[in-house]
Amino acid sequence: MTSWLQHFRAIARCLWRLRPHLRSGRNLVGAVVLSSLVAALLEGVGVSLLVPLLSLLLGGEGATPMRPIQWLHEWFPGHGAAFYVVAFCGLVLCAIAGKNGVFYLTQVLAARLRSRITANLRLSLFKRLHSADMHLFEMHTAGDLANVFFNETTRTVSMVDFLLLFGQRASIALFYLAMLLFISWPLTLITVLLAALIGVTVVFIYRRLAGRGREIVELNQKFSALVMESFSGIRVVRSTHSEEREIARFTALDATRVQVDERAARTSSLVAPITETVAVAGAMIIIGCAYYFFVRSHAMLSSYLLGFGFILLRLLPLINQLYALQGQLIYFAGGAQEVGKWLDTPLYPHRPFGKAEFTHLRQGIRFERVSYTYPSGTRALLEVSFDVPAGKTVALVGASGSGKTTLASLLLRFRPPTGGRILLDGQDYWEFSSESWHRAVGVVEQEAFLFHDTMAENIGYGFPTVAKEAVEAAVRAAYLEDVVAALPAGLETVIGERGTMLSGGQRQRLAIARALVRDPKILVLDEATSALDNLSERQVQAALERAMKGRTVLVIAHRLSTIRHADHIVVLDRGNVGEQGSWDELCRRPGLFKKMIEVSEGKPWLDDAEKAIPAEAPAGRPLDGLE
Repeated sequence: MTSWLQHFRAIARCLWRLRPHLRSGRNLVGAVVLSSLVAALLEGVGVSLLVPLLSLLLGGEGATPMRPIQWLHEWFPGHGAAFYVVAFCGLVLCAIAGKNGVFYLTQVLAARLRSRITANLRLSLFKRLHSADMHLFEMHTAGDLANVFFNETTRTVSMVDFLLLFGQRASIALFYLAMLLFISWPLTLITVLLAALIGVTVVFIYRRLAGRGREIVELNQKFSALVMESFSGIRVVRSTHSEEREIARFTALDATRVQVDERAARTSSLVAPITETVAVAGAMIIIGCAYYFFVRSHAMLSSYLLGFGFILLRLLPLINQLYALQGQLIYFAGGAQEVGKWLDTPLYPHRPFGKAEFTHLRQGIRFERVSYTYPSGTRALLEVSFDVPAGKTVALVGASGSGKTTLASLLLRFRPPTGGRILLDGQDYWEFSSESWHRAVGVVEQEAFLFHDTMAENIGYGFPTVAKEAVEAAVRAAYLEDVVAALPAGLETVIGERGTMLSGGQRQRLAIARALVRDPKILVLDEATSALDNLSERQVQAALERAMKGRTVLVIAHRLSTIRHADHIVVLDRGNVGEQGSWDELCRRPGLFKKMIEVSEGKPWLDDAEKAIPAEAPAGRPLDGLE
């Protein structure tokens, strides 16, 4: 009993956590519950009318007629037993027919409820994840997200479905129990003890089912992650001839998943035969003892015993179903717990954005003692300070892991600084509204992400009111006219997932056009040319130089040649500002930047520790790639 209550408390907690995301279907829930209760009542009435019918068929055995028979005598006096037998048959038929009609309505409403809950849950998840911290997407794979959207939401809806069915069956069982209690409370007490015995018999099965449910959640996550990763990296798989390796990984994981499903099915299938065997054995014992001790001593009419036995045989399969449904609820509760965990994801930003409108930059951007530590505890920036004057270009350079991209993420408000401030004309940038800020800041990243949509939609993404003329102007500014002219449908050509119809340089120029179409006041270039060949780099660099004119630009540079004309250069070293100044100033000054220049000219990079290594010792550490 304790285990049973614990499981249902866990299920109740899951539903309580999910209730805000199920509200639009609450009227349907009420309709399904009400129709289920009506169906249960009609079935109970139909079955209970069999007791007086049996009494009539057996001639009442000289006893006082049962109350339903007395009512028929009062309403329709002067008729023989045959009339009342036919009347009771008609009443039973009407009750069962009504029950089936209402049950059909319940099924239709339940199907609508299932689809509504599924849609609500997925929409709630989609909204929640689009408002989550960026760290969430760094800690979880795309497979984890796919799993919760498609597998765990389905399991959650199945749990709700089984819970409604459980309520319907429980209502019928309680009605039957009340009828048994009316006929004989001693026999009913024995029946309750029998139900408890069945419950004790299957407790160990439920514990195993709960474990299987948790295993399925973990395996679904791994399964979805493997499929997503394998097909996302299909080019690497093909180029390394690793198809058999991926198929072997899939086969092994799928086999494990099948084994867990089969074990869960075997465990769940034990419930019905065990409970039915125990139930029928108990029922036969109850009926045999009742006849021996009650009917023979004339303490109970045989018609009452027949009615009791009939209702008992209708009740025991219901008890069997209830235990089986409880097992299914426990099994599917793992999905609901997983969905609830994702729906409880903290919202971003933790500190709300302000409502001020950002229009233009007069003085510049000030990074004032900016620090950032990742949720994992890794420190990325420590009290970084520098200025980006309005209308000027400032470049960030430094070795891999020095914090350049983190600074760009902070400026784009993907993350809030954990220390210090970023000021625009002396005003904290967090005070500007999200819409006005992101409309005023354009970004071109190292790898341009493109959607499986038309060229025009990709350029105008996030700018639904953009005019066609503005898109065409952005195309010209990004030197994309020849690319558009070569496409089958021009700007209306669907460019494939991640822009597979375009080359790397063309994708980067499209990203530049997407940044320019909103005429941003601030432009962030995050290693926009580092992954390109020389020809593509020259094409993209030409587009970038045109895009940078008249704007405040923050450039994250990998190739130092691309920042030769920057107004100011900030060199980051392990999360700190190592040095800053113009190109000429930094080249004249011994320091990190001068070392980078020397490395770009083919000279080896030796830090102080490596210079101390004797000549006969192994060479120093290999040069890490510069971002």
